[in-house]
Order: sequence, then structure tokens, then C-alpha cells
Amino acid sequence: MSLRTFKTVIAIVIGGFLIAGVYISVLVVQRQGALQQISVYNPAWEAGQAASEFIRLEHRLAEFGMPGSHIDKDEVDLRFDILLGRAQMLNEGSFQDLLERNPEHHATLREFQQTLAAAQPFIAEIGRDPEAARKAIELLRPLEGRLAQLASVAHNHGAALVQKDQQELIRLHWAFSGIAASLILVGVVLIFLLDKHNRLLGRAHEELHVLAHQDALTGLPNRVVLRNELEHALTRLKPNGRTVSVSYLDLDHFKDVNDSFGHETGDDLLKAVADRLRACIPASEGQVRNLISRFGGDEFAILQTGIRRPEESAALASRIVEALRAPFSVNGQELFIGTSIGIALAQRNMTPSQILKHADMALYHAKADGRGTFRFFEPDMDEQLQARRVLEVDLRKAMTNGEFELFYQPQINIQKNEIGGFEALLRWHHPERGLVPPAEFIPVIEDTGLIAPLGDWIIEQACREAATWPRDVHVAVNLSPIQFRNRGLVQSVSRALAASGLAPNRLELEITESVLLQDNEMTVSTLHQLRRLGVRIAMDDFGTGYSSLSYLRSFPFDKIKIDQSFVREMSQRADCLAIVQSVANLGASLGMPTVAEGIETEDQLRQIQAAGCTDAQGYYFGRPKPARELVHTLAALKHKVKVA
Repeated sequence: MSLRTFKTVIAIVIGGFLIAGVYISVLVVQRQGALQQISVYNPAWEAGQAASEFIRLEHRLAEFGMPGSHIDKDEVDLRFDILLGRAQMLNEGSFQDLLERNPEHHATLREFQQTLAAAQPFIAEIGRDPEAARKAIELLRPLEGRLAQLASVAHNHGAALVQKDQQELIRLHWAFSGIAASLILVGVVLIFLLDKHNRLLGRAHEELHVLAHQDALTGLPNRVVLRNELEHALTRLKPNGRTVSVSYLDLDHFKDVNDSFGHETGDDLLKAVADRLRACIPASEGQVRNLISRFGGDEFAILQTGIRRPEESAALASRIVEALRAPFSVNGQELFIGTSIGIALAQRNMTPSQILKHADMALYHAKADGRGTFRFFEPDMDEQLQARRVLEVDLRKAMTNGEFELFYQPQINIQKNEIGGFEALLRWHHPERGLVPPAEFIPVIEDTGLIAPLGDWIIEQACREAATWPRDVHVAVNLSPIQFRNRGLVQSVSRALAASGLAPNRLELEITESVLLQDNEMTVSTLHQLRRLGVRIAMDDFGTGYSSLSYLRSFPFDKIKIDQSFVREMSQRADCLAIVQSVANLGASLGMPTVAEGIETEDQLRQIQAAGCTDAQGYYFGRPKPARELVHTLAALKHKVKVA
């Protein structure tokens, strides 16, 4: 029964009690009326007493003066006075109701009173006049029968009233009994409902207790339990004894799964992760106790108590990383995520908030180290975190203050021996620090979500500046995987082209393989929409991910860019040269130009030319410069390219 239903039942019961109370009040009033009617029994008694006193007076008068009689004048006067009083009561009391029913009885009472008035002088002369008693008897005798009849009628009337009142009292008795029984029954029902409600409240309390201490999705203990256990563990720490550690987990690429396959798949993946954690983390290992909890989202935490060395936490973290690195099969999809872990060891006088904060800092550095690994907290991490927060604040101000600028690096068509285009690269002019390295602030921009509005600005600015270049020179803009999750990307590109007047085929959007990891169908659909605008699509950093060939098959890219890590080591490693040659041959067979990045020497240029690459980019041709300093011919570059 719900609380609302129970309240309704209680209201109905209270209403029933009120109605019963009103009805009882009505019955009480009725009974009071019946009790008042009982007073009409007095006329029968009064009439009977009057008739009895009349006979007694006659007997006293008849015995007065007889030899041996003890009746004296005082006795006769007393009886006469009593009779007068009875007559007065008949005349003044409720006996009048009976008399009004029958005029004959009324005449009898009137004659009775007149006779008493007439007999009074004779009563007064008794003792002085020997005939007074006889005369009084003669006056009274005619009324004897009529008074007896009047008494009989009054008695019968009273009996009828008694019977009627008895029936009324019986009715009232049953009414009272019914109401009492109903109230008792309602009380029993109410007690039953209250008992049932209390049981429901008890179960609800238990469920709330479970919900307050257990994660509803995975069934793992939640952060409340972990904090409580951590607090207790910290209070039990002893100097030079066993210690406590907290391992803070964050799933890698979980947001990509959520965005690509939906929250339902994401929830199922979290359940699978919880099951795998239970499988690889025993509740106890000797004197070490492990508590797994979910903090919310894709974050988990493991509390280890009773450890002696940091290596024990490191061994557990390694097992977790390996366990979550294996693919998950969820709803028919094979998903790869992995995890990053931050570990913090308890120190003396440390609070739960402090150790959790340290674990979070260590997690941040584990993710910064490339994910899929773990890091222990180190004191200088706090300083680095504060520096990052300052950087975040400065980045938000930079967007408002116009501190960003686009630099451009030339891309050389080594077959035509000319500049084919420029790649737009973001630069930040900090008001105090000067030019901040992109590797320092780009990850922060992506993590904070600033990449979405900033990415739109980059596309608009690149198109606006490229529109002033020669018509055969294109501009290349890198797209972040986060930008690709923005469903308004196609509209942003379309607006930038329309506002700048740049021909769509002069805009080249570079994406990495990580973009295609998010949601292959949606991503390919977006790529086709961009292609329909006339924009060119290039795959950047080709070969650094996995399943690259399947991506080339799923979408016909316009260009392949070979990652600079292969180019730089071509002279020292034969496998790198083989990879460059293979990619160049693959591009040629698919009709796609191939760009070799990171060209810094003439020897590297000749090697990638010999390997079959069509384009080149790197410091050998010039460092990135702002649009106002660009030249658009090789002859104007500091290093002229000589192609054999």
C-alpha cells in the first residue's frame, strides 16, 4: 500500500469516527427525551396514591367515634390534609396530560376537588358535632368508584408508556451496541493497517539503507561506504604498522562508448566492469582486505587495508589494468576501454578527503601519461594540479581576450615542386608567459570542453584567411575527436565556408583514427555530409592506431598523412622505412595522395620521395608562421626544395 493510499484510508476512518460520534450524540439526545418521557409514569402513581388516601380517609371517618377506636380528630385531619395534597398534585402535575385525553376524567377530578372543599367544614367540626363524620362520608362516598376508575386508567396508561419506552430503550441498546461493535471493528482494522504500514516503512527503511550504501547499477558499495571504511581504517593506523591505500580508477574511452552506443550500452558495460573487478580483486589476501566501490559515472575506487609495502597496491593495479584491457562483449558489440589508476598511500594524521584527493591527482597523471597505466601520488603532483587549474582559468580568459592566433605550416607537393597548402596550427599568446607550447594547453582545452567553441573559431578563422591566398592553395584544419561528437559540426563548417567565400575543395579537414573509434556509423555519416559540402578529408597520423585498413575501406579519404614517428627513424630502422613505403604504395593503389610529416632534413625528403610519397611537411620547409608572414611559392622559402 502506498503512503497516499494509506493516508486516504486513515482519512476515511477518521471520517467514520466523526460520523459515529455525531450519531451517538443524536442517540444520547433521543435517550434523554425518552428519560423525560419516563416522568409521565408519575400520574399513575399519583392517581393510585390519591385513591388510596381517599379510602384511608373514609376508613378513618368510619372508625371515628366507634367504641374502642383509636382514631382521633388529629388522625382524621392528617389524612384529610394528605388527600388535599394528593388532589393538588393531580391538579398541578403532569397528570393534566392524561386528563386532557378524556373530558370525563377531567370532570371527575374537578368534582373530586369540589367534594373535598365541601367536606372540609365537616372535617373541621369532627369532635364537636357527632354527625360531622357521617356527613363527610356521605359527601365522599359517591367519588370512591370514580377515583378507583381514574386510578385504573392512569395505571393502564402508564403501563403502555412503560412498554413503549422499553421498546425504545431496546432500540437504543442495539443502536449503541452496533456503533460500539463498528468502532471496535474499525479500531481493529486501523490497528491492522498501522501494523502493515509499519512493516512497509520498515522494508522501505531497509531499502533506503541499501540504496544509501550500495550502487544501484552495479551492486557495489558506494562512496559513502568507502569513506566510512576509510575513516575507520585511518583511525586504526599505528606507527610503523600496516597501512592503507586507495586506488582510484577511471575507465578510458568510456565517454566514447556512451556517446556512440547509448547510455543503455554504457550501463551494461559498467556492470561488466564491476563483474570483472570482483573476479580479479579478492575480498582478502592474507591480512590485506580489499573493498571495491563505485564512485559514480565511470569511476571506481579500491580501498586496501593491512598492506605493508606499496608494491602490494602496485601488483593489484597491474592486475586491474590487464583485466580491463581485454575486450568486453556487450549487446553484441566488442568494446575496448581500459583504465587508468591513481594510487595514494595513507600518511599520519591524514583525513579521508586528503587521501582521496591524492588518489585523484595520481589518476590525472596516469591519464596524462597515456592512459592504461597507474601512478602513485607524489608531493609535486599537487603543485602541478594547481598549475593546471591556473592554466584552465587563463584559457577561459584567453578566448574572451582574443589571445589565440593561427599559425600555418606549408605542405609541399614534391611531385609538382610547389606549395600545395598550409596546415593551420593553434598558438596561444599568454600575456605573461608569452607563446605557450601547444602540447601544454591543447589537452587542457579538450578536457575542459573549450575545444567545441574554439574549434568553430579555428575553422572560421582558417577559412577567412585562406580565402586571401592563391586559388590553388588549400588550408588544412585538424579536428579533435571531441569536435566530431558535436552534431553541429557540419553546420559550423558550412557557415564558415559561406561567411569566408572559400571554395569548399580548398578546405581540408584532418582527422585521426581515434575519431573513427567513437561510432563508426555516425562518424562515416558525418564524413559523407562533409564530403557533400565539397570539403576534402584527410586521415592524420596514419598507422599509429589499429584497424587502419578497415577505416580506409569504410570511407574514401582524400589524403593519407604518415605519422612523423615513422619518418624520423627511417634512416635508423628498416621497419619504419618499410612502413612508409607500404603506406605510400597503399595510397597510390587507392588513388590517395600520401603526406609524410616531420621532414627535417634533405636526406629524409629524398627517402620519402623514393618511397613514393606525393607530399611532404616539416621544419625542412619552414616553421609555422602567422598568416601575415606567409609566402606562397617555394622560391620565396628560406630552404628551396630541389626535386630530382
